[in-house]
Amino acid sequence: MESTSAYIISIITALIFLLLSAIIANAIKFEGGSNPKDPQARKTWFWILAILNPAVCFLLGYYVFKPDANIMVLNNYVTALSIGTAIGFMLYIIIGFVMSKIFATGKIGHWF
Repeated sequence: MESTSAYIISIITALIFLLLSAIIANAIKFEGGSNPKDPQARKTWFWILAILNPAVCFLLGYYVFKPDANIMVLNNYVTALSIGTAIGFMLYIIIGFVMSKIFATGKIGHWF
């Protein structure tokens, strides 16, 4: 039961960070001129949130949702949380890549 909640926390955190990244990308205005800086700003924010995603996910899962149980259950939960954090990071990257290809002509298309 506890390991399932660790995976759910990781997936939800990844999706929230992806949504936040999309909101930030759409909030950055298009710049005119021959050398606009807005695509680089969108890409930078995407990767900053990509780095923050696993850190926030693990810390949230460990300090907020950690079960009050014996050491064996706690060790299993931390193992599941670590695996879930890696899965959440990969999910963020994969869905972000797919979204950037789907919306290639829009602001989200600048992520990759």
